Amino acid sequence: MRLLAQTPAPTVTPAELSELPEPLRLSAPAQARLVLDAGGDWRPVLQRWPRDPASWDLQWDLTRAALLKGEAEQALALLEALPATALPPPLAARHLFWRGMAQRQLGQPSAARRSWDAVLRRLPWSYYAWRSRVQLGEQPELRLRAAGPIALAAEPWQPLNSGQPDLDRLWRLALHLEAWEQWRQERPSATLTSPEELMLEGRLRQGVGDDWTGLGQLEQASLRWTGGDCQAKLPLERALLPIRHGEAFSTAAARHGLDPTLLLAVARQESRFTPGVGSVAGAIGLLQLMPATAAELAGGVVSKDQLREPAFNAELGAAYLNQMLALWKDNPFLAIASYNAGPGAVADWQDGRLQASPELWVEAIPYPETRLYVKKVLGNLWGYQERPRRSC
Repeated sequence: MRLLAQTPAPTVTPAELSELPEPLRLSAPAQARLVLDAGGDWRPVLQRWPRDPASWDLQWDLTRAALLKGEAEQALALLEALPATALPPPLAARHLFWRGMAQRQLGQPSAARRSWDAVLRRLPWSYYAWRSRVQLGEQPELRLRAAGPIALAAEPWQPLNSGQPDLDRLWRLALHLEAWEQWRQERPSATLTSPEELMLEGRLRQGVGDDWTGLGQLEQASLRWTGGDCQAKLPLERALLPIRHGEAFSTAAARHGLDPTLLLAVARQESRFTPGVGSVAGAIGLLQLMPATAAELAGGVVSKDQLREPAFNAELGAAYLNQMLALWKDNPFLAIASYNAGPGAVADWQDGRLQASPELWVEAIPYPETRLYVKKVLGNLWGYQERPRRSC
């Protein structure tokens, strides 16, 4: 049932949905899917299930379609049907940003500025915060290149604040394995549901080197944490953008004239900093390089074991990113989209929106994975570069 609300979703017809037992047929995922596939009034779904993720997805899918058609009035009506305060921070930031864009199109500049200011208050280190500052005329710098070596400094130590004195004491003493084992024995259940528990376990997993699962849990926490102020979410935002393999990334970036935070931003999305991870397509390592691409960059055959070495993988990944930036004259949208989808595909997607409204150009990318990827990586990059000033 949850898959029904996703885009793209499994093939299913309205007739098949109508044959479901009534409790399932009258659920948010089924009703949202009916609206998406067969049209009809979306208001009853959003009114009946305002806090269901299927309603959030329906609202965004319809809003995106309206924005791409230039229907600002319809987009604004959709966005105002659910308040941003009812959404988790990442979705609230998206909601507020596009509300501002629709308001400006409709001749409401003051309201648009209030919407973009609200993004900066809610999630100041996100992709939409960066784009909101652009819309506010601040011209924020997004660094892609560096003239010389830049060392990546680790985040200062942060307290765990678990509410459990023994656990907090172990964390303070850097006895991370002992803290993890104690949590495993005492955690409330095998399946965590609250954002506070997910954040706590995610941070403890990070402490024992499990960024793959830990960052996944922190992302779940972010998507479940509705309400609350920026200060309450600050520990979560810090944990979501850790610095790993700093020496490898700094060295590789300096060799290719890149800012090392660009490598961090890509690796954060590609592998969650896990050197041994591989994709179903065959990509390997921190920056998820395909063996054929790696061989071309290295000038010879490259083994899978070599690609699992952080320094080697970072070197080839930096070389490829440098190529993509050179190809697209340092345009971050085109370069990052090319890293994911390939430069051939990206060449076919260029149109006037790229200059007039790059945010809308991203939403027009025909590959859902690449759309998300571009926003995630550029949001990571903005977050890492704002890191020294990260406060509420």
